[in-house]
Amino acid sequence: MKIEKSGFTSEATPHSENGFSDISNNVFSDLIPVITGQIGGRESNIVSAKALHKTLGVGRDFTNWIKGRIGQYGFIAGEDYALVESLSAPKRASAKSRQQLEHDYLITTNTAKELAMVERTEQGRAIRKYFIQCEEALQRSVPEIAARYRQQLKARISAASNFKPMCQALDAARAEQGKETLHRHYSNESNMISRIALGGVTANQWAQMNGHPKDRARDHMTAEQLEHLAYLESTNITLIDMGMEYHDRKSELSRLSQRWLSKRLGAH
Repeated sequence: MKIEKSGFTSEATPHSENGFSDISNNVFSDLIPVITGQIGGRESNIVSAKALHKTLGVGRDFTNWIKGRIGQYGFIAGEDYALVESLSAPKRASAKSRQQLEHDYLITTNTAKELAMVERTEQGRAIRKYFIQCEEALQRSVPEIAARYRQQLKARISAASNFKPMCQALDAARAEQGKETLHRHYSNESNMISRIALGGVTANQWAQMNGHPKDRARDHMTAEQLEHLAYLESTNITLIDMGMEYHDRKSELSRLSQRWLSKRLGAH
């Protein structure tokens, strides 16, 4: 698997300092601090894989261990982890010591839980429990962040659930006209809706413009963008069932999109 360097910006202090009383005495809170930050442009709870490796007491060296686990379990750069570089501090005891480039992997807590469990040790199980406690504490102490995560997940599921029914509606409508439905017809529908929702670009183009993998565009969209897409796809199903042709549907969806956006602006 090719490992790509991804940007990271910390947006909070470690949870152990954020009033999480139920884990404040847990030894792991100092060894493996959990912070909120960004991986692939998305907010997430993250930890240092190097700190996790040290605390787990893994026998293999860090680089071979993390690369092996990434390959074995299919973790994805920009989604499950981000590779970061830093310069090490020179050793004070040696006059010849120089700074060296060091690598760490910032991983989501879900990834960290998996890595802890696969070690099959008491230490691994205890660390996994610690990560779960951190996530529960975050939901209690920062409910607005937890609510935003839930909204994002709900919007992502909604957007994913409409594409197949839209394709089925298109199949049925074209079959009634004695026409075959080809792959490009599905792409045309998807691209039309994406252009309306994303300001004139397809989902693939939007992903490229924002530095995301083309096949994972929706994984990186905001909840509002996903809700907009879901609304347009759901409405398109109705318009297809009504027998409306492509260009007429495009015009109607564009009009309804503007109304949807106006309502959203009025609600804020």
